Amino acid sequence: MHSTVRTVFRVLNIICLLICIIAFILFAIIFWTKIAVLALQPTLKNLKVDGDLSNSTVTDSVNRVLRHFARPITLTLMAITIIFICLYAFGVLVAYNRGSTFFLMYEVAITVFIIVHVLMLATLLSNPKTIRGGMENIFEKQFYGYESMKSLDGQSLFAAVVMINLKCCGFRDASDFNDVKMSYEDRYDGRDYTNVVTAVPCCHMNDDLQLKDKDCPISGSPDTYYIDGCKEPFSKKAFQVIALLAYASILLIVVNCALVVCVVLILRELWIHL
Repeated sequence: MHSTVRTVFRVLNIICLLICIIAFILFAIIFWTKIAVLALQPTLKNLKVDGDLSNSTVTDSVNRVLRHFARPITLTLMAITIIFICLYAFGVLVAYNRGSTFFLMYEVAITVFIIVHVLMLATLLSNPKTIRGGMENIFEKQFYGYESMKSLDGQSLFAAVVMINLKCCGFRDASDFNDVKMSYEDRYDGRDYTNVVTAVPCCHMNDDLQLKDKDCPISGSPDTYYIDGCKEPFSKKAFQVIALLAYASILLIVVNCALVVCVVLILRELWIHL
């Protein structure tokens, strides 16, 4: 029992340590590199705009926008994984210890982490409005930087991808474009538009991202473009991603509870043999 429990305890800590290290590296890559842009590539590469959307200038511009959304999440996750890396590394060392003091320290630490983890999950999942509100505020700031499709700037391309994929227009509704710095001249799918009244990404498109009504940007006909804003669908989509990560972390709680049980059994063995 004594050696078996210690082995299980040590193996669980090693596995968790390796997973946390891999997770930290992944979060760091997302934060420091342009890998997040890959999520937008399926739409970006099909946009009918002049210019190379894969060049570094364009990807850097889009990546800066994505970082505004990724930074709060990735930095938080990086900090959490560092804490757990330290805990599991301590657990690996403790597994070779024959005294009870370090096991007690480990048990107290991991119990506190479990309690905090559960409270954080309960707070997050029971109050989605706060998280969604934060995502909406960030998106609103980026959305109001929309200029045109031909500008190829990060804010315009990001807003375009969101509107095309979520089939929405503007932040609150289509009238938001009266308040943004949108250019009244644009070019899309080989056609130049002047006196633009509807942003190109708001228009109904086919699967190849071609406008179903070529005159949509200048006609102003409500039958040719989406009217509802992106505020609700965007924040809902963003929260779904965060909630998915939160639910996935429940597995970590289960593993940590198993580690607590291991420590209790090890302490029982140590105290019996005193």
